Amino acid sequence: MGYFHNNIRPSVAKLLPGTKSWPSLVLVVLAAGLGMGLFHSFRQLPPLWISLLICLVSLPFAWKWRHGVLLTLAAAAFSWGLWQAESRLAVHWTNARTFSVEGRISSIPQLGGRDYRFQLTPERWSGESPAGKHPAILQIHGSLPELPVVGQRWQLQLHSEALSTLPKSPFADLDRKRFWEGIGGVARIENARLLPPSLWNLGDQIAAARQAVLQATNMALDRESAGFVQALSVGVGNQLSPEIWQVYRDTGTAHLLVISGSHVAVVAGLILWLVQWGWRRIPWLVTRWPAQTAGVLASIPAAWAYASFAGMQIPGERAAWMISAAAIAWLLGRSHQAWQGLALAALLIVLGNPGAMVDVGFWLSLGAVAALVAVGYGEGGWRTLLRSQWAVFIGLLPILAGLFGQISLVSPLANILVIPLVELLAVPLALLGTLLALVDMEWLSRILFRLVAVQMDGITALLSALLHIPFAQVRTGTGRIWALLAATAGLSIFFLPKGWPGRPLALLGLVPLLVPAEGNTNFEVRNLPVHSGMVLFWQKAQDSGVVTANLWKSATRREAGQGLSAVLQQKGLARVSDWVRTDTSTPLPALSATHQWGPPGARNYLQNPRPLSVCRANAPNAPAGMHFVDLGKTAQPCILSWGAGPDLLILGDMDLASLQHLGKVGTQSFQQVQLIFAPASFAANERAFLAGLMPNAAIHYAGDDPFGIWSWQNRHFVQSVSLVRAYWQIADG
Repeated sequence: MGYFHNNIRPSVAKLLPGTKSWPSLVLVVLAAGLGMGLFHSFRQLPPLWISLLICLVSLPFAWKWRHGVLLTLAAAAFSWGLWQAESRLAVHWTNARTFSVEGRISSIPQLGGRDYRFQLTPERWSGESPAGKHPAILQIHGSLPELPVVGQRWQLQLHSEALSTLPKSPFADLDRKRFWEGIGGVARIENARLLPPSLWNLGDQIAAARQAVLQATNMALDRESAGFVQALSVGVGNQLSPEIWQVYRDTGTAHLLVISGSHVAVVAGLILWLVQWGWRRIPWLVTRWPAQTAGVLASIPAAWAYASFAGMQIPGERAAWMISAAAIAWLLGRSHQAWQGLALAALLIVLGNPGAMVDVGFWLSLGAVAALVAVGYGEGGWRTLLRSQWAVFIGLLPILAGLFGQISLVSPLANILVIPLVELLAVPLALLGTLLALVDMEWLSRILFRLVAVQMDGITALLSALLHIPFAQVRTGTGRIWALLAATAGLSIFFLPKGWPGRPLALLGLVPLLVPAEGNTNFEVRNLPVHSGMVLFWQKAQDSGVVTANLWKSATRREAGQGLSAVLQQKGLARVSDWVRTDTSTPLPALSATHQWGPPGARNYLQNPRPLSVCRANAPNAPAGMHFVDLGKTAQPCILSWGAGPDLLILGDMDLASLQHLGKVGTQSFQQVQLIFAPASFAANERAFLAGLMPNAAIHYAGDDPFGIWSWQNRHFVQSVSLVRAYWQIADG
């Protein structure tokens, strides 16, 4: 013990920053973050030698000029991200190849129908595996003979598929996220065998413990109640219904259903107390090593063990780094501030995975903790706790508005009411029940699990009631940079030191976010990719509309519903003015519209809450600026035109005879059409006839084309979305 204090402790302490140097650490992290952020702004990778040359050139300045180190660090971070990207691009994936692989499940398996979907980290490849550099992670789907759990090792016979079969999301850039996670291949399971766990492998033991907890909760509770316990204890929330997740997201309390930093802190603090309590009862140990030192040392592996047990999510990893930094600083006798641990955790997470900088969870986790640190969380009584929740709400408002296009005004109230119930009751009971389940005290763990389930049911009911408060949620729209900057500047006043005048004026920062999103003054039309279906969104000023066709398959219907939800959030809209339905297929969930239009000859659609208008020429209350083209038939598809030319034509699902009749109706006027949208179901002869009928028009078959935005500028349609493939959009092999 004396050797530690006299030799090791002073020598290592020299390497750590002291109290006065913590701003320097923050500057180092900011410099590295700026370099990494600059790298992520590139869609195409620049040459690596340029950034390396900047590093070499800046080194002499850093030797004499202290601030030159920041330039070197920024260039080094840029180079690191570039090198990591190039290493991932070296992966080549071959389609339609059957091979075997041994690996470990690295994500929470999701059950859809009879098939599981999960990520697999390969450990051993067979000789028939694709040649070249192998992907770090595979996206797997198929049936399994046993319940899969994170951390299990499986031997799988797989059939490789194209990367384009991976699901998409309009809410996030999943291509980039998968690229940085290392998901370089997708395959279907043909045969599977669970490999026995090894007594000497920590990963196998963690997987076995997680499986035991999942089985214990599923045996004790129904699926939904077990989902609450699993989410609070091991970070598995796939048994909770989408409706429950939506309630927690809409009230700003979804962080309670994932393993957050507070969960890791509770476990680390509990181990610290238990080790100290036991250490003090053994005099021989106390005389050689202080109990407090032993407890602090034990808290470090405890934090990492629980973070790994809970799936090593970003909030858990961030908390483990912060706890480790604080513990090491205490052991070395150095003062430590929370800003140091937060900055160090952010730097290490990004260095481990540069793609974390484009992950929403990374910024929400860091933003919430930064707000808590700014107001001194835990350094006062209940008034400070209330103030901390208000600080988190204020600090995350611009981020939530910019990313999701809506904010929850009941979030502070919901968190104030719910956080004490979850953090002080539900989480400790869930963790204690988990521990008892692992030591085979089944009857007592069942009681605790039931108490947690009853409590979470009551909390969910309370949150659902809060959502019925008027203006509980406000749509702000996305892409309004001026509003986000103004809100950030105004809300930042709240974080000024105590005693500064005008701090209540921070509430004025809410005003820019609450101003309704302005409509686009120019006509704009968007094509949303939904496989073989067609979904078009248009907007002019405050008027908006949607055209849908061929949404017959369930996957296509869900994709259409997600795409429309994302566009409406981006625009700050709760509903559209007009919905033109060319057939009875609908998105899932169904779209909310003031007017619904259907083709002539069609009856009122089933489950249609509003009267159905017929898309006939000169129809009253027609979509603003739009006109219906009438073929003069009793039954015909809806055909929309826009502009004096007309300049835009939107066709429904038509056969060759209807197209020929369309040519007879408007042969002269259609010569000026610039842009045509049609369903991808058009046959080859129908496409050839349409191209000959309107030779000057750009024809886009909605199901075949990628996402695109066209706006009306200077009497022409201009496509404003670049179709240049980014480096993370890997082409199929």
